[in-house]
Amino acid sequence: MVRKPVIRMKCVHEVCVTQEGDQQRIDKFISCALDISRNKAQYLIAGGQVTIFGKVISDNSYLAKTGDVYTIVTAAQRPSALSPNYDIDLKVVYEDHDIIVIDKDPYIAVHPGNGIEHYTITNALLARFGAGLQSVGSSSRPGIVHRLDKDTSGLMVAAKTESAYYRLSEELANQEFKKEYLAVAWGIPCPKHGTIHTNIRVKRSDVTMMEVAKSGGKPAKTEYKVEQEFGKVASLVRCTLHTGRTHQIRVHLSHIGHSIVGDQKYGKNCKKCMRSGVQDVKNFRRQALHASLLGFRHPSTGKYIEFTSEPGNDIQQLISELRQTTSLERKTEKSRA
Repeated sequence: MVRKPVIRMKCVHEVCVTQEGDQQRIDKFISCALDISRNKAQYLIAGGQVTIFGKVISDNSYLAKTGDVYTIVTAAQRPSALSPNYDIDLKVVYEDHDIIVIDKDPYIAVHPGNGIEHYTITNALLARFGAGLQSVGSSSRPGIVHRLDKDTSGLMVAAKTESAYYRLSEELANQEFKKEYLAVAWGIPCPKHGTIHTNIRVKRSDVTMMEVAKSGGKPAKTEYKVEQEFGKVASLVRCTLHTGRTHQIRVHLSHIGHSIVGDQKYGKNCKKCMRSGVQDVKNFRRQALHASLLGFRHPSTGKYIEFTSEPGNDIQQLISELRQTTSLERKTEKSRA
């Protein structure tokens, strides 16, 4: 009896290192990039299945560098468990053959994880573009070039083709994206225009949080400018990212004593909200943070393009009530004078 040969299908991944992955151990980087266990990543390295420019990486402690592109060969995966979600309404700002720019609503995650499997931007993109999107970038988050926190709203770009994905990822790694955010922060930062430059690392006591580090961590730089003041209670602050660390703006504003209204992770906002006396502030249950400007070079034409977005109704209502409260306080002070 002649045995049929066993055919083992292989899958080749090309993964570009962005700022978040810079100086990470290669086993940890691969684990995060491919959404696999650390042991599985080490198994791939030991098997000579991780290369850069044809050179095999065999040391688990090898440090990944921003801009590097690693080729990783794995056994072909079963069909992805990702499923399209046709019930999510994407706010499309711009779309062409290569990219789609969307204005993300708050309370929706960008990709599956942390117990969220079906209600994400990734699921909505699969519903819009079909199975062809599965081959664009990471199999666990196809098309996703960068992310916003679940409760942060605003602009983000996703790739529709493999070439667009790698060119945008390279731009991001080289800090060529322009990203501005609007945040409603507690109090008035002083000075009103400045730069926060620290290192940021994962918080040792809570791996879901980041913290400013005196030593270690990764450099993070945020420029800020106070746009409006609401008495002494709060202010509207424009933040420009010069690096792209996880939770960067939230950590930096908290670090200078002006955490974002509604941010339960970095501001102990429940107590602050109740003391404010403003009803819409008391009811605000997400960080008042909106990605208001996004600019980058188009992956096909090389032309710089830029998009802007106004904060959603919840932040607008928050700002409106803060203005009214401030105006009322001023009138009261004048009448007493």
